[in-house]
Amino acid sequence: MWHQWFNIRIRQYMILEICFVISLIMILYRFQTISNQNDRVLEMFRKNQIRTKVNLTIKPLEQSNVDVLKSIKTPTQDSTDKTESVVLQVNQSKPETVNSARKVPIPKAPFRFNAADYLKGASVDIAHSSSSNLNPIIGYDQTNLVLLDRPQPPSDKAWCTNDENPVLTINLAKYIKPISVSYQHSKWHGAIPNGTPKTYDVVACLDFYCEKWRPLVSNCEYSQYDSNEQMCNISSHLDVPLIGKVQFRFRENYGDTKMICVHLVRVYGETKTPAKIEQKSLKSEEICTDLRWYYHNSYLRYIFTDKNCTVLYENNCCSECLECCEECLISDYNGTTFGNIFLIIIFTLVVIFMLVFSILAHIRFNNTLAMYEERFP
Repeated sequence: MWHQWFNIRIRQYMILEICFVISLIMILYRFQTISNQNDRVLEMFRKNQIRTKVNLTIKPLEQSNVDVLKSIKTPTQDSTDKTESVVLQVNQSKPETVNSARKVPIPKAPFRFNAADYLKGASVDIAHSSSSNLNPIIGYDQTNLVLLDRPQPPSDKAWCTNDENPVLTINLAKYIKPISVSYQHSKWHGAIPNGTPKTYDVVACLDFYCEKWRPLVSNCEYSQYDSNEQMCNISSHLDVPLIGKVQFRFRENYGDTKMICVHLVRVYGETKTPAKIEQKSLKSEEICTDLRWYYHNSYLRYIFTDKNCTVLYENNCCSECLECCEECLISDYNGTTFGNIFLIIIFTLVVIFMLVFSILAHIRFNNTLAMYEERFP
């Protein structure tokens, strides 16, 4: 009887086989996860070993350089006596000139920085800029890619518009006294691509809506013979207050096309302190290692990982995964995004089901009421 019940209830639906297959899949997945973790740990360990070897080789070289300098700086007793007498004579003869030379301050040249860098806090004022392909009707706004300061902007992440008088309004990262502006197109060879900006003006916005403005540079031209960054200096005699918003006004582009495509703009100001170069932390090393491994070995996991441009550039991941930085977006599509989309779909289906159910119930109620009235008039 038990054998018959076991065959009817369990063996007929292959429950044991299903449980075995599920357990086997879970075990294999766990083994793969452990092996992946071991690979990343080994890779980080190798990097640390390489760094320690480099430090060990640098230290003896520094010590040898110090010894050489000591031997050079330590003369014999006779030479010291002679030099001391000479120095005393010179000091006694010209004490005032030496003291006056010491009191002369050495002027420090100001440092230049890009105030239109997205990573420093700059952003595009969409309400007062032309409509572009980076701000679609459905999907995330990626307009700030035109402000992402990088050595070479990718060709497929340009700010393109078909407006007759295209303008790009930028909220700067901080109030500055501008000294120059620049434009950089993606790397090209041979003929310059169609739609590349040829001439443009830059004005300083004096109010929020940029209705009051003051010109900074006019007829700034991007040459077709150089694909690198090309700058236009702002006159130092120009009486401009500290500004926090500028507007690029593109006048002409290369080629016969009406569309103009802008890749990277910069607005430079002066600062008294240089930019700090932070050392890469262990957490950043782990994030970059994981992203590079996911990109080359498990692209599905890479899709579900948080990998926007801010994460990649703030953790200095471009040296380890250049492809990740070239494909990054301002607002990323990751696991959280897909989870939200899934919840929205489920919620929409539930609402549709409830509406259909209520309509059917209302129709059935009306039919029942009509039948009741026919039977019992």
